[in-house]
Amino acid sequence: MKVGVNTFIVREVSGNGFPLDELGVEVLELGFDDVEVLTENGINWDVLKNLAGLGVEFTLHAPTSDGGNVSVDLGHYSRMNVVTMERVFRVASALDASVVVIHGGDIRESYHRAFANTRRQLMEISAIAEDYGVELLMENLTDARVGAFPHELLPFIDENVGICLDVGHAFLTAMKYGVPMDEFALLKAEEAHVHDNNGERDEHLPPGEGMIGKNYIGRLVGAVRPDYVVLEIRCFSRPESVFESIEFAKSIGRVRIREVAR
Repeated sequence: MKVGVNTFIVREVSGNGFPLDELGVEVLELGFDDVEVLTENGINWDVLKNLAGLGVEFTLHAPTSDGGNVSVDLGHYSRMNVVTMERVFRVASALDASVVVIHGGDIRESYHRAFANTRRQLMEISAIAEDYGVELLMENLTDARVGAFPHELLPFIDENVGICLDVGHAFLTAMKYGVPMDEFALLKAEEAHVHDNNGERDEHLPPGEGMIGKNYIGRLVGAVRPDYVVLEIRCFSRPESVFESIEFAKSIGRVRIREVAR
């Protein structure tokens, strides 16, 4: 289990947060709003070269429907979604990244239309991803997007499409709709996004600063056994909490190693 952080808090990438060598993580999850490596005009190869020079493993989070530099909304059928995602895979290939996390589409007038558009485009995009040696991971979301409930993700799983478990999103869904969070533990996820909140907004707090708490997060992530644990922290009360969160995530991996050894 490799532990990483989102690039929003990495100073060399976004200009925010902390130097990479202080964070002491193995993996960075590249967010396309954190650095202009990709815009509607294409790939900025100079920026991409600088990212590759950081000497760390990457996973990628595909652009979202509300992206600033470039956006993808699978709920709306558009050839630009496919074009943009192929560019994302080219970035992944240049960074030797093996997985790309993607969101289900926005639900506008019709849930069924958004679901059908998401599935149709995901099938096409996953075939392109396979050509680049990249696996797609569908992330569980919150309201107004396809993929809030665990069972919604199952129809998308294919040879080259897996699951990313987002703990913060799962908690928001559980609080609003009464879906037991333990149902998310039944999913086989290659990557887990770890952050906390207080049950109403997607706050992206360090574990322990919201209502989910470290004990439950550790149990849920330990049950899922992902290859990557990415701390998606965007707000924090004190800098020390970020480093404590990284050590906490690493401790989950150590528990898993001891369990396997038994």
